[in-house]
Amino acid sequence: MDEHVDDLKPIKLCWSIQVKVLNKWRERSEAGYRALRMILCDKRGSMIEAKINSELITEYDSEFKDGDWISLHHFELDLVTGDMRTTRHAYRINFLPSTILNLIPDKDDLHYTLYPSSILDVLDDKLIRTYLINLIGYVVDIEDIKYSDPSKRSAGYAMTSFKIKDANNYVLPCVAIGDLAEHFHDEWKRTRSSRVVCVLRWWGVYKVSGHMVIQSVGRCSRLDLDPDMPEVADFRVKSSASTGSSRYRA
Repeated sequence: MDEHVDDLKPIKLCWSIQVKVLNKWRERSEAGYRALRMILCDKRGSMIEAKINSELITEYDSEFKDGDWISLHHFELDLVTGDMRTTRHAYRINFLPSTILNLIPDKDDLHYTLYPSSILDVLDDKLIRTYLINLIGYVVDIEDIKYSDPSKRSAGYAMTSFKIKDANNYVLPCVAIGDLAEHFHDEWKRTRSSRVVCVLRWWGVYKVSGHMVIQSVGRCSRLDLDPDMPEVADFRVKSSASTGSSRYRA
């Protein structure tokens, strides 16, 4: 029997769950250890992070990708610690050599939604900065891409700043780092829309020189321009009646 993600606790190893892979990325620790990390979501919309350590990456990595539905059986759960958390779940799935992963048919009744945070709540510093957030807004005030080392114009040294504006005209500064900075500029060149909606997922909230800023976090953060999502259509409807000027927080 498959359990719900919300029910997972470190009381046994023989859990069995069916989940969608919302996000999958590689990372390397400061000590040089590689890991494969994921954000998984069950059909009720409950999310949990999962991790595959370096010695097991080659065994599992090619078996699945972003957007796949998978079944997982026999894994352990560790308490989540650290300053940046991708989900609200107290625990993280860790793969074992005995973990079984199988692809399964897509489920049409997934209740996952974007759940964007309020830009005003970010500006007013009302959010718990431990958790990464999702946001949606129109792109405004784009700056040219910059490289921290001009002699090495590669993605690892890239950075770009821009702002997004919500349906109430509140404006929030954003900073994309690394691959995501180059991805943003590549996507921007391709867009043909006069008002481009930007969807940001799993970004960090920071306070810099007294001002609130959101910034991409490693390879976890995602950025999409005008994606085909119900939330984007709803946002355009809500913002269509707004004609005021941009609002900034001092």
